[in-house]
Amino acid sequence: MPRPAQTGLALAAFAAALVFAPPALARQEFQVGIPGCPDDVAVQAWRETIVFRSGGRDIRAHLYSPRVQPNGRAIVVLHGGTGWEMNSILFDAHAIQLASRGYWVVLPAYFDAARPDGARRVVTARAWRRVALDAARFLATKPGVREDSVALWGYSRGAGLAVSAGLQPDAPVSSVIGAATGGTLEEGPRTDVPVLLLHARTDELVPASATRELGDALTAEGVPVEVQELDFDGHRFDLPTWCTAFAVSRRFLETQD
Repeated sequence: MPRPAQTGLALAAFAAALVFAPPALARQEFQVGIPGCPDDVAVQAWRETIVFRSGGRDIRAHLYSPRVQPNGRAIVVLHGGTGWEMNSILFDAHAIQLASRGYWVVLPAYFDAARPDGARRVVTARAWRRVALDAARFLATKPGVREDSVALWGYSRGAGLAVSAGLQPDAPVSSVIGAATGGTLEEGPRTDVPVLLLHARTDELVPASATRELGDALTAEGVPVEVQELDFDGHRFDLPTWCTAFAVSRRFLETQD
């Protein structure tokens, strides 16, 4: 049953960063979210499409809200390199399952802030980080969410973004989870944000060694990090592997209290 679109919301503390779309854009039919994992729960969540402003641009997003008692936690899910449309299909049922357990979840189309552009990597990365952190600030305003319990979760390109944004000095996040990522570590990361890195045994796009090296770099900087290998070979996880990845992610977040 669709939830009435939320319009005209007055979020004084966040008005400058997030503006909701009119009803025609903010409304979307609810879809049942049963991904087929062994620990699936009954669907007790709403999903709606919103549009918010970040860095002067309109950013589309799916917002998932619990119909059960909120558990105090919220997650920003950051899509991979194939983009929001493709990854929305991939993550939708998992996000609904999270919301059915009491999480608030938002999946922003951060490419709306800047399309991937190898010639403008610094500018593009800055715009994407802004979207991720604006989304985290938004979730912190939702009913029942503790301000110190907002996580960034990302896959592939989105995982690199989650680590980069979540370890910024002013990041309003409490933890970071990245699946299938590597890359270099920026200087001076925060050391009070725990990080979980997930990787397959082998990965044709992001070598497992790159994930482990990132974990070593984080450890050397004093960042609390956990690296876990998933029982799968490849970059594009199959359903059982995604089920494991989200179950491990939940356990990690629920041990942060």
